[in-house]
Amino acid sequence: MERFSQKFLVGGFLAILFGLLMLHLILPDAEASVSERRKLAKPPQLTLESVRDGAFFTDAESYLLDHFPFRDGFRTGKALYAYGVLHALDNNGVYLHDGAAYKLEYPLHEDQVSYAAALMERLCGTLLTENNRAFYAIIPDKNYYVAAQNGYPSMDYARLFSLVRETLLTPEEVPLADLLGAEDYYRTDLHWRQERLLPVAQRLAAALGVEIDGEAAYRTQSFGAFHGAYYGQAALPLAPDELLYLTSAVTDAGTVTSLEAEGTSGVYTPEAFDGMDAYDVFLSGAAALLTVENPLAQTERELILFRDSFGSSLAPLLLSGYRRVTLVDLRYIASSELEKYIDFDDQDVLFLYSTQILNGGAMLR
Repeated sequence: MERFSQKFLVGGFLAILFGLLMLHLILPDAEASVSERRKLAKPPQLTLESVRDGAFFTDAESYLLDHFPFRDGFRTGKALYAYGVLHALDNNGVYLHDGAAYKLEYPLHEDQVSYAAALMERLCGTLLTENNRAFYAIIPDKNYYVAAQNGYPSMDYARLFSLVRETLLTPEEVPLADLLGAEDYYRTDLHWRQERLLPVAQRLAAALGVEIDGEAAYRTQSFGAFHGAYYGQAALPLAPDELLYLTSAVTDAGTVTSLEAEGTSGVYTPEAFDGMDAYDVFLSGAAALLTVENPLAQTERELILFRDSFGSSLAPLLLSGYRRVTLVDLRYIASSELEKYIDFDDQDVLFLYSTQILNGGAMLR
C-alpha cells in the first residue's frame, strides 16, 4: 500500500509537470503583461555564442517564467498566502491599508534629492531670464499620509523638503502637502486623482498670479474601471478605481503637440485607456516635450512646466490661465537640449515633482 501511494504521488507530480509543459507549448505567448505593466520575454535565440556565454540559458529561464501557464493565478495565490497565512506586511513591496495599495518608498536618498534640487537651481541660473517668474512645488507620494502613522517603513519627508529648500534658492516654494490626503490618490495606483485637484490648481495659480477656471466650468466624466500600477504589483483581487476626468470648454478646445509625434492630439486621449497604462489618457502619457495650446485664452501668458507623470493630469486644470503650456520631462530629454526648442523669456516657470522622482533624482538630466 505504501509503495502504491509513493507511485501515485510520483505519477501525479509527473502528470502535473507534463500537463504544464503541454499547456506552455499549446497556449500562445502574450507580448505583454497588462497587470505588471511590462513586456514579456521573447523566446531565446539558440546560437553557439549564446550557449557558450550562458545568455541562452538566462534568457530561456526568463522566457519560461514569464510565460508559465496560469502565471497570474499563481502570483495571486502567492500574495494571498503571504498576506493571509504568513501575515506579511507587504508583498512585492506593496502593502495594504484601508483597502488601498501602497508601494514602500524608503529610505531617503539624500544625494539623489540634492542632485535633483541642484539641477533645478542650475537651470534657473542658465536658462531663465530676469523676466521669468519661477516657482516649485513638491507632490508627496501617498505614503506621506499613511506609512509612518501605521508602522510601515517611511522615508524622512521632513528631511527631503529641507534638502530641497536648502539647495533650491531661486524659485519660490508653493506648498501642497496640506491640501492633500490619502483619499486624493487612486487606491490601486501611485497617482493623484484629477477630479480632486482643483484646490491644488487654484493655489498654484494664485502663486503664479493667474486666474483659472473654477469648479463651475468643469464637467466630471468617467473612462470606467481603472486598475492602477499597484493592482498588478500586489497581485491581489482589489476592487478597481474609477478613472474620472474634468472637461471644460478650454480642455475641449485645447490642442497638444509633441516633439516625438507628428500632428496634434487632444488634451485627453480616450484610446489610451485600453493600453498598457490607462493613466496615459492624460496628455497621452510620458513625453519629453509637449506644448498645449489654448485657443480660447484671453491672455498671452505662457507657462513652462517641468514635471513628471503627475503633471499630466494637473496641466489641463492650469490651461485656462494661459495661452500656451509647455511641459518638459527631464527623464526623456536632456536639459542641455532645451534651448533648441524653447525660448526662455517672460514665461512663468513651475518645477513640479513628486517625492518618488526627487528621491531618484539621478533620472533627471
